[in-house]
Amino acid sequence: MTDKVLAIAALLGLIAFLITVPLFVPHIDLIIFTVLCVLLAAFDFWRELFRGKR
Repeated sequence: MTDKVLAIAALLGLIAFLITVPLFVPHIDLIIFTVLCVLLAAFDFWRELFRGKR
């Protein structure tokens, strides 16, 4: 359970860190890059969350 809480905190920290880029430099390529990074991290989090015990 602790690992899931830390993973959520890390994902939120990544989002908070990456959101500063499109806010201060609003170019479309940087916005797309930021969105793709967040989606990849969220996908990895989702995959690990429902992986099950091995």
